[in-house]
Amino acid sequence: MKKIFITGVLLLVLLLSALCVNKIMDRAQNDEGSKVLTLGAVAIHEGEESEELTSQEQAQAESLIVRDKPMALEAVLFLGWNREVAQEMLNRQDMAGRLVIPSAGISVALFTDGPGEDEAQVRQDICDREDSAAFFTDGLGMLIADHNNQTFSTLGQIQTGDKAVILRGHSIVTLQCSLVDDGYNYGKGILDGDGYYFTSYEDYVCYTCKEDWNNVLVVCFKVLDEDYVI
Repeated sequence: MKKIFITGVLLLVLLLSALCVNKIMDRAQNDEGSKVLTLGAVAIHEGEESEELTSQEQAQAESLIVRDKPMALEAVLFLGWNREVAQEMLNRQDMAGRLVIPSAGISVALFTDGPGEDEAQVRQDICDREDSAAFFTDGLGMLIADHNNQTFSTLGQIQTGDKAVILRGHSIVTLQCSLVDDGYNYGKGILDGDGYYFTSYEDYVCYTCKEDWNNVLVVCFKVLDEDYVI
């Protein structure tokens, strides 16, 4: 009788141990499948709502959650301005964002399209307007063009290492100047002295005319980060 009792106790212990192991494994799988987003001292699991957050706090929390990585400091500093640009883009047709280069005092709206019979006329019309730079691709990277007597009059003040941002409304692209050089504009792209496209070096290239439209000042920027704003 004593042996039967001991055997029963051992079976009960084994059964309880198995249940505990299963529960721990289930919890681990659930935690692995959901990402925890932290704001201050409050942890929020994706797909769940916290009763401790008001709707406004929830919105602020979501605006700082950027693809599971910390937001770049430059992006944090420009969050307010980026919201203004998002509204500005709704009011200005074909506006694609705003380029800001603090070291040169540059802030200019970027446009991808406008009136004109061909691409050259479209870009010319964009550059002729105030607070307006042409924003287009040559197939390799993005080019930003404006006149040297308008916003890009201070483009020559930029030095390698200077930071810039492109405010896109839905995101903030953080840039850093990697090259300042003279280039040749042949109408379909900007070439360096060896005949290579500047956009083969970096994703963003700003340029403006020097003594004529063929000879241009070129400032290349590499992308440091892009933070998406919810």
